[in-house]
Amino acid sequence: MRRGGVRYSPQRGSGRPGSGIQRQKKVHALNNTLCDDTQYLHYLSPTESGRTHDKKIAAEHPLHLPVGSVLRQDLGLLGPAPAGVVVGMPHKKPPKGGLTFSQLIYNQMLSPLRVVIEHVHSGIKRLRMVRDKVRVRGDWFRDTVVVVACGLHNLRVRSPHRAHLAHGRTNLDK
Repeated sequence: MRRGGVRYSPQRGSGRPGSGIQRQKKVHALNNTLCDDTQYLHYLSPTESGRTHDKKIAAEHPLHLPVGSVLRQDLGLLGPAPAGVVVGMPHKKPPKGGLTFSQLIYNQMLSPLRVVIEHVHSGIKRLRMVRDKVRVRGDWFRDTVVVVACGLHNLRVRSPHRAHLAHGRTNLDK
């Protein structure tokens, strides 16, 4: 299982016209996600403000995973680990120093596995409505858009017509 946070902007805006510096003034929203090796999205946390840290969202909405499962998470999510779950996290470089050779190798081994969650996030944002400005008032509408985008992503993932599933393993075999 992989844990990550998908950040999308329900509002889009730019800086003041005529000023020398263009500032991006977006209101961001944040959801924590949980997916597996096949990019199937198993969990989507409730939507929080973009200013809320991933760790706080993880503490407010704890995950209940089976004992012995492996959870790979990003360095930005140093929240509490669920009981009985092995957490795989890359090593962070110390402020004045470097990583050891074994830590570098470990990070290189985790790197292709961490790409999966980024593919899931891009699959969710494939629905352009998630990325663009939603002018309908009410948070319920934005939440519904994200849930529909996650459902469409899972439908694409489970589709038997995916070309890159050459190894023959799908979620339908489980």
